[in-house]
Amino acid sequence: MEKSQAISTAVILTAFTLAIFATKAIQPQVEATVIRYAVPYICWLVAMLIAGVLLKHRKHYIGAIGLMNQPLSGIAAGLLFSLPMGVGLAVFFEFSAPSITALVTKSLIPGFFEELFFRGFLVGLLIAMAGWRFVSAALIGAVIFGLGHWFQGATLVQAATASLFTAIGGLWFAWLFYRWGHNLWIVITLHTLMNAYWLLWQVDSTAIGNQMANLCRMATILLSIAGTEWYVRRYKRVTASQ
Repeated sequence: MEKSQAISTAVILTAFTLAIFATKAIQPQVEATVIRYAVPYICWLVAMLIAGVLLKHRKHYIGAIGLMNQPLSGIAAGLLFSLPMGVGLAVFFEFSAPSITALVTKSLIPGFFEELFFRGFLVGLLIAMAGWRFVSAALIGAVIFGLGHWFQGATLVQAATASLFTAIGGLWFAWLFYRWGHNLWIVITLHTLMNAYWLLWQVDSTAIGNQMANLCRMATILLSIAGTEWYVRRYKRVTASQ
């Protein structure tokens, strides 16, 4: 690893770690519900801004995170890939009519900020600016992402299962992000819609779900893998022929 890559690694991992610890330290001290909810996202954004100032090649920062990489294509693909899960849950589960507030706070906002911070910032920058290989960057992001959902379990087994499921989900999101050329919008769209479907059809209060829910979720995962490989190979053929 070159010196500049080692420095970039230190900046990215330090900013990421400080944001996580700052959240853990500040959030319990805040009484106002809205502010307490916003604390993680504020800490993440501050860490991203600081890292953006400290890193060299700042002009590549936004591209590495993936916010400007073909947003319409990413959103369209995310919508398409989410359909098996959405349709399956609509068929087999009861509609729960959640409030708009619940959809925004449990689906839209987490879907955007978790992908921005864990996939765009951590995985994207480690690969593009610190020279990490995909597997290493994706694994560290997936493990931390999974552990961050440990609180969802009421028992040790439930907590471990929820963490495992979300870690696998984090690894899958990282792969999609990477295979689509650091396109953050495909994973933001998928994450947001999958959370929304979980709420709309009252599947479970955690990320675990039952067998049918997981079959629906697996159908979306398989479609996304097949569709991504088809798209990437087709895109490469078209590019090569030009």
